[in-house]
Amino acid sequence: MTATESLYLPSPVIHPYATLGGPLQRLSRGLARYVVTKRVHARNDRPLVSFTFDDIPDTAFIHGARVLEDRGARGTFYIAGGLCGTIETDRRLIDASDCVELHRRSHEIGCHTFSHPVVQTLDADVFASELDRNKEFFASLMPDLALENFCYPYGIASLPRKLQVQARFQSCRGSRAGINAGVIDLGMLRAVPIDYKTDAAMIVRAVDETVRSNGWLIFFTHDVAPDPTWIGCTPQLLDGAIATALRSGCEVVTIHEGLRRIGSQGSD
Repeated sequence: MTATESLYLPSPVIHPYATLGGPLQRLSRGLARYVVTKRVHARNDRPLVSFTFDDIPDTAFIHGARVLEDRGARGTFYIAGGLCGTIETDRRLIDASDCVELHRRSHEIGCHTFSHPVVQTLDADVFASELDRNKEFFASLMPDLALENFCYPYGIASLPRKLQVQARFQSCRGSRAGINAGVIDLGMLRAVPIDYKTDAAMIVRAVDETVRSNGWLIFFTHDVAPDPTWIGCTPQLLDGAIATALRSGCEVVTIHEGLRRIGSQGSD
């Protein structure tokens, strides 16, 4: 366990997909998570921090995007087109017109599949269809938009699906906590959650480690609301994280821009 991973102990709320399948399925998940399959040697001149949002709830658009913009920054929003406009028990998902507005305001939109399935449960053809449907959904809204970067729903993948998806996107983000530095796996970028168990001290420690390693820290959250869910955060906590990164000399960038900063033109 790395220093940053140790800051984020397992949540007392265990996701039902965390133990999906038998020994071979668990092995494949572990290989996807820990074996570097799309390596690049980072060559960034200064430490980088990115703020990313998954699914996404409408509060990430309403509050999250605004908080970033007020600091002169932009974020990456991983969206599953099939969820747009849906209402769940504790959140409402962004609608199509808000996706267009995010793009217009220079935020990055990434692919999160179309219907948000557990990627490991899909065969190659069904997974390809999920990616194609999301691409078609956004092409119908914004013909000029290219979905360049991907995020695994629930942070779960198998080795075959990881190899399949990394061939289609410049990067794929997971949910394994850590700083991306030195040799980076573009097939499973590390990321640190900002959620109900995160406090300002934990953010400072993660940013400090990023500065020491001249690395790339990718934060992720879901909703951004005064009373967030257990996988979301408040606008104040998000703003504090951005301020900490900027004050520490980090550059706040989208995933697209972060890849450019580390000198990635694909894998080595």
